[in-house]
Amino acid sequence: MDTPTLPSPDAHRPDLDWLRVMAIVLLHLFHTGMMFNTWEWHVKSPQALPALEPTMEVLHLVRMPLLMLISGVGTAFALRRRTVGAFAKDRTRRLLGPLVFGMFVVVPPQIYVERLFQGRLQGSYAAFYPTVFDFVPYPAGSFSWHHLWFVAYLFTYCILALPLFAALRTPRGERWIANADAWLSRGWNVAWLMVPLALNRYLLRDWSETHALLDDPRTFIHYGLLFLYGHLLGRCPGVWTRLVTLRHAMLAIAVAGLVPAMAESSLPPPVRMLAGSVALWGTLLAALGYARHHVRTAPSYPFYILHQTVIVCVGYLLLRLPVGPWVLLGLVLTGSFVLTCALTVGVSRVSWLRPCFGLKAGTSRTATLAPRMVG
Repeated sequence: MDTPTLPSPDAHRPDLDWLRVMAIVLLHLFHTGMMFNTWEWHVKSPQALPALEPTMEVLHLVRMPLLMLISGVGTAFALRRRTVGAFAKDRTRRLLGPLVFGMFVVVPPQIYVERLFQGRLQGSYAAFYPTVFDFVPYPAGSFSWHHLWFVAYLFTYCILALPLFAALRTPRGERWIANADAWLSRGWNVAWLMVPLALNRYLLRDWSETHALLDDPRTFIHYGLLFLYGHLLGRCPGVWTRLVTLRHAMLAIAVAGLVPAMAESSLPPPVRMLAGSVALWGTLLAALGYARHHVRTAPSYPFYILHQTVIVCVGYLLLRLPVGPWVLLGLVLTGSFVLTCALTVGVSRVSWLRPCFGLKAGTSRTATLAPRMVG
């Protein structure tokens, strides 16, 4: 098997940039599909497309976990260049700042359009907007982080993990990392990280996914594990060569786990949960291995912040067109994607707006899709 020439551990990682963008594109596809399937969402097409749902179930399994894993890797790289204190300050600026901006500027149009669609509101946006400052949580009120829950969770993980990050910089911590790297780089050991994911999914199976942070233990632990796994992998340079070697096998394992994981009722719930964890972890490791083998580059963070609001608004404007559901899906998908890309490029070129979306101040002369997702 051929082995590519890989960048040094301290080099920029375009493979992870590429994975970020791929995850963001999948996220855009998923949220556009939510308008057309039979699941509950903010704005719904009058004609449903249930045929989308099997594919969307697969996307739902891996899209956000992939982003969280990569974000965890990014924290390891960031801490090579700065102190723990500087890291905390940087994450506050690039995560908490955009989260607050999003909750007051980006998310409210989604809530307004949803209530127009449902017939619960008929006034102007100017009349609606002051209700945000009642600070009554959605859906009863107009205060929410909606799709930006990911940013809230990521910021929380970064802050909670600061003592761990400091401990890993000590001589004892560095020895532990070296031992972990050696162990993860042998055989199939990296696959065993799936076990805590499976246990969490099974033991906390009765807790629904709320994205409300304080009453969401299964989801909070699930993404917290992925965040820590990403950070661990980012500190273990040897394991990446092993992931390249295992990429084909991990993909096969992921596909094998996906079949029972998607079975609705033919298998007992514990079996489906275990299969789901196998499919998830196999997919994530395969994605890291393939990306490391086929290096690309691209950007993503402001696109993530903007995309769902654009989808909801564009969908609301187009849903009344006298066309079939598949044509409508194509129009909403294409229109929202193009508009989100245009807004993203525009944001990246406006100096005073850039910090609101987690970017460094100044202008970007070569903006393409967006700068990298914060990790």
